[in-house]
Amino acid sequence: MQLIEPVESTTTVSDDVVTDMSTSSTTSSTLPVDICTADESRAIASVIEAQTAAISQRDFVAALSYSSSAFRSNISVQQFERMISYEYGFLLKNPSISLTSCQLIGESRDVLVELGTEQRHVMAYVLTADDGEWFIDVAALLGEIGGLSA
Repeated sequence: MQLIEPVESTTTVSDDVVTDMSTSSTTSSTLPVDICTADESRAIASVIEAQTAAISQRDFVAALSYSSSAFRSNISVQQFERMISYEYGFLLKNPSISLTSCQLIGESRDVLVELGTEQRHVMAYVLTADDGEWFIDVAALLGEIGGLSA
């Protein structure tokens, strides 16, 4: 049996600076984690920030344009607006955004993001590239920090 050297990492993007904090240990149950480059992390954070800004301005047509074509083909603007309003209402308040990790999953990028106004929310995003641009394919609320889930 071959042992794999896993890498646990956290990547944060703040003021155009990316910090990679990695630790290694040996185990047979964990695969290595490849992290995004600094340029990818900044580009991905920009897409999430732009979509969140459009949502806070109630411009759901623009907000939906940051989603992947696969996502857009399965939802109308009205359905998207209802989903945001009922499940992700905190996005309407233009929360601050902090990308806390970015990992390569095949051609996609898995990211964890903390968003906050009065409370901090943790969301997972999956982004895919199309013609050199990143688009949000999946977004899911994982929970709140410092409070009960909405």
